[in-house]
Amino acid sequence: MMTRSLAALALVVLASAPPVVAGDVVGTVRLGGPAPSIDLVSATTDLAVCGSAPRPAIPLRLGSGSGLADAVVSIAHERLDGWRVPSATFVMDQRGCEFVPRLLVIPPGATLEVRNSDRLLHNFHTRSELNPRMNLAQRAGGAPLHVSFERPEFVQVTCDVHGTGFMRAWIVVAAHPWYAVTDANGRFRLPGVPQGPHTLAAWHERLGRRTVPVTVGAEGEVTLDVLFPGAEERR
Repeated sequence: MMTRSLAALALVVLASAPPVVAGDVVGTVRLGGPAPSIDLVSATTDLAVCGSAPRPAIPLRLGSGSGLADAVVSIAHERLDGWRVPSATFVMDQRGCEFVPRLLVIPPGATLEVRNSDRLLHNFHTRSELNPRMNLAQRAGGAPLHVSFERPEFVQVTCDVHGTGFMRAWIVVAAHPWYAVTDANGRFRLPGVPQGPHTLAAWHERLGRRTVPVTVGAEGEVTLDVLFPGAEERR
């Protein structure tokens, strides 16, 4: 089973393509002020596995220097025709009544293996707009589901068995190789971005979308910060 990151897969694809002049885009996504309030939700059933304590409906994790974790950073570019990695398999588990990982970036056509490590029934419900929707039951101890998505989009996934908003995840079907998810301190790297002017987009489940211009040179790195406004500025 292939477990390489999307960035590594991008390098494999780019290495097999005609040579292009490209550089790396690196930086940090930050929150520029006080964090917004977070709503809490609780499980409605199976508390022995899911727990009775409420959890954030949409987590917001901040690291050093107000770096924002779990933001999707990409080059705002139309779909790169012919880019797909059909041999890759990605995994999303259901563990402790949480999707793990909560945020996953995959190429079009890749296989997603959905597991259920809990001792109870879940359902894998995709709220897609451009891909066919799925609502698949997955019993305790059942075989993994194998699904795929052909069209790029951000797909919200829920398990409705345990309460609206309690189990939620996002599958980002990438339009091209230049996508990354920020680490615990908000840092990211997009390798091999073609030379020229681009728009860099950052998306966060709670905070929305921000864009900044970036120009990639013939070699080396371009470093930039993406700043989301704090709660006071968002009013």
